[in-house]
Amino acid sequence: MKLKIVIKTVFTLLATGMILAGCATDKPQPAVRYVWPLPPDPPKIEYIRSYYGGDDYPKGAFEAFVDLLFGSKGRSYLAKPIDVKSNGKGVVYVTDVESAGIFVFDILNRKTEFWGKSNDPETGLAITPFFIALDDTGNIYVVGKGKQQIFVLDPEGKVIRRIDYGEKVKTPGGLVVDSTGGRIYLIDSLDCKVAVFDLAGKPLFSFGKAGEADGEFNRPHSITINSKKEVIVGDTFNARIQIFDRDGKFLRKFGERGDSPVAFQMLKGVAVDSDDNIYVTDSKANQFKVFNTKGQTLIFIGAAHSVTGGKEAPGGFLLPQGIHIDQNDDIFIADQVNRRFQQYKYLKGSESGEKAPVPALEKK
Repeated sequence: MKLKIVIKTVFTLLATGMILAGCATDKPQPAVRYVWPLPPDPPKIEYIRSYYGGDDYPKGAFEAFVDLLFGSKGRSYLAKPIDVKSNGKGVVYVTDVESAGIFVFDILNRKTEFWGKSNDPETGLAITPFFIALDDTGNIYVVGKGKQQIFVLDPEGKVIRRIDYGEKVKTPGGLVVDSTGGRIYLIDSLDCKVAVFDLAGKPLFSFGKAGEADGEFNRPHSITINSKKEVIVGDTFNARIQIFDRDGKFLRKFGERGDSPVAFQMLKGVAVDSDDNIYVTDSKANQFKVFNTKGQTLIFIGAAHSVTGGKEAPGGFLLPQGIHIDQNDDIFIADQVNRRFQQYKYLKGSESGEKAPVPALEKK
């Protein structure tokens, strides 16, 4: 008899949940927006959402109610995210060195996969992945610890080929694939250079060496290309961004060491939006900073914040790492110690020009 009562109660609650969900749909509540800069200035960047694992996709009222009643069913959570890339079609790839694999967040279909390290000699990912890049066909290029190779995976996670970089690169850093230009650019953090290969993996040339002069590096870490095929390198220990043409000729630079809005403490990731503005994550400052093509500061966002207290605090970071901006101007940032990635959006078409920074954290 008691069992029947419990079952009847559960179904009553579920029905109530459906009614509540329907009411909520009929009268939607206005969503809170988190934008930078604050009004009356035109917004340039908007916070969208944070993802920790497979339970963080947007849910309707009924789904949220079922989770509350029966508990969450997710099993995969980020532990130490390093790099992040989006294919612009709703799929986000995040390397996780503690889990020794790649988390695949299919946001549109609301599911998460994990591609773990494998010793399969033909189709397995035989490395602990650190850095990733995508080509125009959706293939994923991965470097990390374990093999002196770039692993190329298809969109399903199967290794379709390997590119040996051997002695050409001592310690791989970030990489970027220029599909139309037919080149792969791979950072060598230890040897302080950028190695360039064709898409088949043939070594073409390298540029850079250790030093502080123009075109020289001190532990470079990240790399990207803009619409003009200019190569943008995060020169970490020199605390600057250097920009080259596609053949490695030095063009310009900006940045210095310090704790001011225009300086870097420990730059990590670099990315560009559709207007070729340059975004840089500064892990020690717990911020990301946005510059125009000339290196002038447009805005900086962030402050140190731990999510262990249960508040997401949009714009709060602990050691942010990789950053990527896809063709939709969606911005993805690996928030390492908070064990998540954050999604923002560049609001293209807003009034241009330098804007005042917004240092204050807004809490969700």
